[in-house]
Amino acid sequence: MELSRSTHAHASMAATPARETIQPLVSIVIPCYDVGPYVQAAVESALDQTWPHLEVIAVEDGARDNTLAVLRKISSQRSDQRLRIVSQPNRGLSAARNTGIRESRGRFIGFLDGDDIWMPDKVDRQMAILLSRPQVGLTFSHSLYLDEAGRPTGRTLAEQRLRPALADMVRRNHFGNGSTVIARRECFEQAGFFDEDLHSCEDYEMWCRILALTSLQAQGVAEPLTGYRLRSTSLTFDHYRFARNADLAMDKLRKGGLGLSDALLRAGHAMHYRIAAWRALLAGRDSAARALMLQALRLYPQIVLSDLRTAAAIAAMLVPHPARRALEGALSSWRTRRPLPSKLE
Repeated sequence: MELSRSTHAHASMAATPARETIQPLVSIVIPCYDVGPYVQAAVESALDQTWPHLEVIAVEDGARDNTLAVLRKISSQRSDQRLRIVSQPNRGLSAARNTGIRESRGRFIGFLDGDDIWMPDKVDRQMAILLSRPQVGLTFSHSLYLDEAGRPTGRTLAEQRLRPALADMVRRNHFGNGSTVIARRECFEQAGFFDEDLHSCEDYEMWCRILALTSLQAQGVAEPLTGYRLRSTSLTFDHYRFARNADLAMDKLRKGGLGLSDALLRAGHAMHYRIAAWRALLAGRDSAARALMLQALRLYPQIVLSDLRTAAAIAAMLVPHPARRALEGALSSWRTRRPLPSKLE
């Protein structure tokens, strides 16, 4: 594993009164598709958690590279009975996560993508919340951005809202990425599994559905407990594919009987188009960026006032492409330097 984390700073958590005498089983689901160069770090970061009572389910989703061979090598070398490998024909990320849920035995289920990593005390830190607050069903954390080799970039994905309600989540995915969540099994028993029609935005739709269909709440840990890897494939982000899946996700939320207002859904829909427009802009695809941003503004004009990056993206369309990276760096630096919340929101 490329990145380690000291646990001494969190010694105070050992005194959490809600810790059970016998630790409950936590299942960590790792969907694996063409992640041969990265999956060993992911699996080992799960097995090396300070929380010992866990199982790791690596779902090999019809990978075209050496992912399965690497998984078998890890299993052979470590001889760790907590690791199970499940292979299936390629069916996509949602299906791989669903297979992992069905195979899992734990009362709590975490999700780690095959190219990301967890810090050693992530399960400990998030289970402290789940065991002390039965009303919380979804826990998440901040994320460190890693480069493709697994080295920290110095940037952190840190959400300021650590107790997002349903309306907050519809407007924006406050969990950050698919590798931050540890959830109660009841979430999926009551709200269903990941929608296999979605090939992007699937985690966003799932978390919104859980908050809408259950009485369970979400709570985050204001620390970077997840390492999120930025791969070269991120540079070839398919803006229109993302937008199409956002359209489908919002349509599913609209027709799901969740009681969400049209204005709220339009605000969330617009945010997805803004994200696609920003990525297109940074890739130098100006015409795509303009078209996507125009759709965001049509859906929810107020986004210009409520979201800094919308205004920044519109401004960036007026400057030469090289200057846009500087603008992105300045915004990222501002987000990284912002003080973390001193208390939960």
